[in-house]
Amino acid sequence: TPAGEITEYPVNCSFCSLSDIVQGPEEILYFTSNEAFLGRITTSGEFLAPIPMPESDVLAGDLAVHGNDIWITDFNNDSLWRYNADSGEFTQFNVPEPSDVVVDATGIVWFTAPLEPGIGRLDPATGAFTVTPTNRVPRELTIAADGDIWFTARFTPQGVGRLDPATGVVTEFELTDVGPQGIAASPDDGSVWFTQTTKGNIARITENPDEVGITITEGKVVRNSEPFSITVALNGDPWYTMMEANKIATLQLR
Repeated sequence: TPAGEITEYPVNCSFCSLSDIVQGPEEILYFTSNEAFLGRITTSGEFLAPIPMPESDVLAGDLAVHGNDIWITDFNNDSLWRYNADSGEFTQFNVPEPSDVVVDATGIVWFTAPLEPGIGRLDPATGAFTVTPTNRVPRELTIAADGDIWFTARFTPQGVGRLDPATGVVTEFELTDVGPQGIAASPDDGSVWFTQTTKGNIARITENPDEVGITITEGKVVRNSEPFSITVALNGDPWYTMMEANKIATLQLR
């Protein structure tokens, strides 16, 4: 909770390693693991029957939600899967090695293709996809308030990047010795936050309107913390995981 209270819910599966979680329609959370099912739990903590993936070798990874559709990456099978919560049907889209996935307001699906490397775009209406090349290997994605697609590149060369969906132009910004990993857009001021795993803090990206480039504002460094995933609350405060410290942290801006 915002007050810091943590409640844990054990998942009943053997040798489970949970991967990602998102909130879908009707206050149901969907989560993935290293087993071929789509897990479900309500926001009140009630587990619902897991949904088997259509193929037993599907390794469901990252998730995104658009309306009643749950999008799932399947890196091992070069696929994106769409699960419709109303019909209960899965649809498979063949795309190259998707890692992370987001969906914009128009329903267009964007994904990282780290082996290309590049940022992929899928039109679910036609099944057509394209991949825009990047110089760095993209890790995670977010969509900023203006519709631009931002991504992190954790390994050499490290950095963050932005794709303009209107023009297809990619702009990349070099960072060194910080290990950018998770990334999330702020809902209130148009900024973007990302975790710096090796440096031990998080940072905010703000575009400079009068010149080409960005401003990076860093939070406090916490040693031996390894910030990893991040989200931004409705009030603009970023929340993030500390893998090495085994904690959930928030940076209160107000």
